Amino acid sequence: MRATSWGGLFQTPPVSQETGKTLNFPNETMDSIAFYFDFVSPYAYLASNEIEALAERHGKKLHWLPFRLGVAVVKVMGLKPLLDTPLKGPYARHDASRMAKVLGLPLTDDFSMFDPVPAHQLMYTQPLEKRPALAKALLSARWGEGRNLGDRDILFDVAQKAVGIDKQCFRETIESKESRSAVNEATQAAVSRGVFGSPTFAAGNELFWGGDRIWLLDQYLAAGARYVPATVTPLTPRLTVKKLKGDEEPA
Repeated sequence: MRATSWGGLFQTPPVSQETGKTLNFPNETMDSIAFYFDFVSPYAYLASNEIEALAERHGKKLHWLPFRLGVAVVKVMGLKPLLDTPLKGPYARHDASRMAKVLGLPLTDDFSMFDPVPAHQLMYTQPLEKRPALAKALLSARWGEGRNLGDRDILFDVAQKAVGIDKQCFRETIESKESRSAVNEATQAAVSRGVFGSPTFAAGNELFWGGDRIWLLDQYLAAGARYVPATVTPLTPRLTVKKLKGDEEPA
């Protein structure tokens, strides 16, 4: 994959190397957080509510930036997809399930793969203000409800309810070379920035990979974009576990 020279990524709209047209990407500054994800990632779903709340808490604009995780993992790093990797695949399924329980989120037990590119195409052809609603609806449909986003009828149903897209616009988007080019360019931009996993969050020049690094991003922003000693971290937790109905008091 050819590296791009977009030093200040998304500071100015990049131009497609395939079509020559300006791509509709958001302007990113230190007042924003970039959320890189792929719809095939259950961890993106689990992190989506947490990162949205964090952005709101810090007064940051959240940019939802889907990219082709398979390109980064398989073509760039030369690895197998996570769920197809011996030992790591079964662990990831169990890990996502227990995280969902702790977060109080529904999670399907269907971890089958599908082609996420049409969903990505829809994202990059929607106005910026509609993308958060579309992304959340698609993530929830896939991982909360177990719906197959590779089925275009299902994909249309979710998108239509989320952002009101009509059937003709949906069909034109999926068949458009320009929208596919936008997905490829977004993936190139993500990889050029150093993104290799889903979810990844970016604040300025700092990357934070994984939902388990949201706390570190939180600390970084709270300290004024610096790293300083923290009194409470996940490694020194002060957590209160909710008591479940039926639990008994210890003797």
